[in-house]
Amino acid sequence: MKRLFVVMIAFLMVFGLSAQTITVLHSGDTKFISTTHFTKVEELLRKDYPNVKVLWNKIDMSDGSTLTMDAMLAAGEAPNIYLDTAVRISKYMVPEYALPLNNLIRDLNKFIPGCLDSYYINGKLLGVPVTGSGQGMAINLDMMKEIGFTVKDDWTVSDFLKMAELVKQKYGGKKWATGMFAQNQSGDYLINNWFASFGVKWYENGNYNKTTIAKNGGAKVYEFYQLLNNKGYIPPNSATLNDDDYVIQWAKGDLAATAFFESWVKSYFETVVKQGLIDKPFEYKFVPFPRADGVSKVGTYYSGSVAVVHKTGTKTDEVAARLVEYLNNYDTEKLFSLEIGIVADKAGVPYPLNPRVAEVAKIIADNGIHDFGLTDRRFTERRSLQFPILQQVLNNKLTPEEAIKKFETALNSVK
Repeated sequence: MKRLFVVMIAFLMVFGLSAQTITVLHSGDTKFISTTHFTKVEELLRKDYPNVKVLWNKIDMSDGSTLTMDAMLAAGEAPNIYLDTAVRISKYMVPEYALPLNNLIRDLNKFIPGCLDSYYINGKLLGVPVTGSGQGMAINLDMMKEIGFTVKDDWTVSDFLKMAELVKQKYGGKKWATGMFAQNQSGDYLINNWFASFGVKWYENGNYNKTTIAKNGGAKVYEFYQLLNNKGYIPPNSATLNDDDYVIQWAKGDLAATAFFESWVKSYFETVVKQGLIDKPFEYKFVPFPRADGVSKVGTYYSGSVAVVHKTGTKTDEVAARLVEYLNNYDTEKLFSLEIGIVADKAGVPYPLNPRVAEVAKIIADNGIHDFGLTDRRFTERRSLQFPILQQVLNNKLTPEEAIKKFETALNSVK
């Protein structure tokens, strides 16, 4: 009877675990040729836990904030896994919320050295990168031919402004040198890379407790933005545009040189062609952002998805951690590399075949990554502070010096 009792208890433990549902709050699935990212992950997970159900809930990305996650927490319905861009998820990479994954993810030794460093908080791995890529400045080569300008891989802000004037003269305000937007915080990484062009560090030596954005010359960036606006080098209503407007302008061929991610290109080209906005995609290439006088290298903005597991103290944590492992194991990374063109962060994964990805990889290798404090817990709150100030900059209601000091004060007010 005692042996039967033990067997029954073991059965109930396994059944209780396998009957559970893992909830994942995410920012979107990825389609591959024969499957999707989430479908592949579920197939792998079912081999270990055959009866566990995964419930995928997509976040509301209308304003680029963490409103969905915040609402779920307020309702006492925290998801087991939060999978989202690093610019939002760092808010939850804190010991009070996140499950340490050090001893639960089985292939941590496969990550390229350094990839996980910023995800360790006091020795605990509180998040795992899933997919990501650096951005480059995408050059519309068709427009360059029409204006008679050649963009070098190592170009300067002065070169950029010469190109901008040629675009203005050629298209008379119907196309622009670059894009700009300030309606809300969403997509701010597409324009923040200009700080790197002017050698402006947001933080010194990884100290995220205090920004030095004004001390390090941030006013030069806002002065540059006002120049672009006043010269007509960006859309005239940029203060009220958002990042969706920006990416469609790029895909239509209305912007000569602007920040973009290669992994976005295919879907946005398909969208504008399907809508009849263009007949066919234009030719393009990636180069670094241009550098101002005295700047030798312009680091790029690197962003990607990160998975954080909510610690519950139950057996569900083990299943959630396994799902996170499969979100970024060899098999899924290989699909992202060969079909989407995202450079893997695991050793041994085949390198992307896409030459545009190679251009972005070279930008990262040659120039590095600019540190905007993405993995600091305060990043999400801090990034909401710039766009109201940027609107005033673009509308010439604040001087560059006033604006950057106001921004620095706002950043440092978040403790």
